[in-house]
Amino acid sequence: MQVHIFKSKDSKSRKKGQQQTEYARPFSVDELIEAYYTNSWHAACINLKTICILGDGIEDSQVIERLKTSVREDSVFTLLQKTILDLRIFGDAFWEIVRVGSEVEIYHIPSWTMELDESGAFIQVVDDKKQKFQEDELWHFREPSLLSHVWGSPDYLPLIHDATISTISTIKKYNNNFFKNNAIPDGILFIQGGDISPATEIGLRNFFYAKFRGVENAAKFCLAPLPEGVKVQLEKLQDHSDGKFLELKDSLVAEIISCHGVPPRLASLMMPGSLGGGGEATGELKIFLNTRIKPLQNVFGGQLDKFFKAVYDMDTDITFAPFDIMPNAAEAALNMLKL
Repeated sequence: MQVHIFKSKDSKSRKKGQQQTEYARPFSVDELIEAYYTNSWHAACINLKTICILGDGIEDSQVIERLKTSVREDSVFTLLQKTILDLRIFGDAFWEIVRVGSEVEIYHIPSWTMELDESGAFIQVVDDKKQKFQEDELWHFREPSLLSHVWGSPDYLPLIHDATISTISTIKKYNNNFFKNNAIPDGILFIQGGDISPATEIGLRNFFYAKFRGVENAAKFCLAPLPEGVKVQLEKLQDHSDGKFLELKDSLVAEIISCHGVPPRLASLMMPGSLGGGGEATGELKIFLNTRIKPLQNVFGGQLDKFFKAVYDMDTDITFAPFDIMPNAAEAALNMLKL
């Protein structure tokens, strides 16, 4: 049986700006959710790392069978995928543990719904509903963090703190609104043949500040009726250089991919000077799996070992079956020649 009914909810159900306590996360989950859904390169890197960590699933058949008897609402593979994705996005993941007699039921709880109350106990908050958990009713997976002794932290937080992801969004919004607003570059307005009163000048300043300031008003165009004998001259101050925007965007994309440790080719980004062959991609993937994914698999496997010992009193050494990376025909032939 289940303790409560709101195991999984759409992220929109969470109210922004909810009251925070001294046990609050060291970052905003809403900001992390927005970054995931607004930046395709960032999301692609997270998704790639998630599926690579999971690989072909847990190798130990006894562990899989034990989980099959306990997992509810999801398959074992889906539960693990959701858990790893939560760890990659939020740095934390949660399972609810329900004991029914001698049996154990496991439910995934979305990480973004979890908070700590004033006493330091975990509670799930969705809309106006709250569910408090006892220590033995919850299992908390977490990434290492220097920001909190309770909460974990995702490894890409520098991309949030230095505005790398938000800057790309700003560039894209600016360019989008530039064309929506008739693609008129910034300029200066000259009024000839008449004087304007101080009140009119203040009104114009306020009007341009309110209607033309900001990314959403990029290159907006304005028409205004003029008194007889008054002329208006609009002078363009500078030409917009698309090349600078493209160069900056490419630099920021490369920074995102580098922070995640994903080889550019695996993120569908072609780098100058690369050969573009399948062998090169295979080599990059092998390095990625060995230097980035394998350590993350070991860390998550170790946390699962602790879970099985505490909940099932089982000694395990959980590992994940890696993807089978077969060399292409050319590589196989070269390897044979080296023998």
